[in-house]
Amino acid sequence: MNRHSVSDRALFSAGLKRLLMLPLLTFSLSASSGSMGDLTGTLSLSSRAATAIRAVSTQSTGAVVRVRVSDACGEVNGTGFFVDPTGTICTVADLVKGSDSIVVMKDGKEYSCNILALDERSGAAFLKLIAELPHSGENFVSPRALLTPSPFTPVIAIGWRKEMEPSISLGMITGTKSHEGDCYFRVPQHMAKISLTEGEAGSPVFGLDGFLIGMVLGGNVQTADCRILPAGALEKLHTDLLRFGRINQGWVGAVVEEAAVPQGNSSTRIASVVPRSPAEAAGVRSEDMILALGNRRITQPDKLLEASFYLTSGESVQMTIWRGGEIRHVEIHCVTPPEANDHSIAP
Repeated sequence: MNRHSVSDRALFSAGLKRLLMLPLLTFSLSASSGSMGDLTGTLSLSSRAATAIRAVSTQSTGAVVRVRVSDACGEVNGTGFFVDPTGTICTVADLVKGSDSIVVMKDGKEYSCNILALDERSGAAFLKLIAELPHSGENFVSPRALLTPSPFTPVIAIGWRKEMEPSISLGMITGTKSHEGDCYFRVPQHMAKISLTEGEAGSPVFGLDGFLIGMVLGGNVQTADCRILPAGALEKLHTDLLRFGRINQGWVGAVVEEAAVPQGNSSTRIASVVPRSPAEAAGVRSEDMILALGNRRITQPDKLLEASFYLTSGESVQMTIWRGGEIRHVEIHCVTPPEANDHSIAP
């Protein structure tokens, strides 16, 4: 799919063509007779979709910035977007870590930034403008947790290529992914088909309703496959920054494994409990089966990995376990993980 700069004309013509290619929005094209009623229904649906795209771009394009990073190896470009009215910018951690200089471009001008926080668990980073950007508080995208979008959900990505203004790409969600091979993601990522190019990692991705679905972490240019960090993960990290001034990861200290025989509708068994950990203090034992952590149901070990991402140091969480044929509830007071280092908190 070709890319087009954000404008009403480009959005209407290119957006209409692209949406007519999406299975979710072209169901009437597969009707057998191709009657006038079918055609009218398709045009009406496409018109509504084009209107939605125009509304999303008008509402959100002003929050998107180009991120230019310089280091000893040269210059790299990416995308970022404002997430609050104070000038906090969200982008991709791999883009900015180890950089000598970070500059964002907005309205044809350049503004220097510092790294506010970098979270290698999720792949997200937050930047802060050194000098206030005029009218920066007027345009921002507030990260909010939403339900996981279903396959074939149409999405809109707004990012920067080499031109001097943001571009729009249309695509669709294809599913979710929790791991690649033996490497598990801390948070399951949305998978999508969106035609992106170099410089668009960090692009915000929206549904046609205008709500943020997540941020592009990376992808394959040839196949148009891309990975999206969910908005819920961004909300957790941003909330930590607002509350504590840093990313405040929580830890319970239980090592889990996959049980051969599920018990209590879960195959997540505690293999060991770390000495002097919050789990040990709460009375959690090895061989306990974990059924839930907080309000998140745990059915297998990777679900616990995801639930643990949303823990906060200094706060308590209820763990529901299966022990001896009975369901029990234990209260665990989370602490900062012992391996926490300067890569996951504000420098």
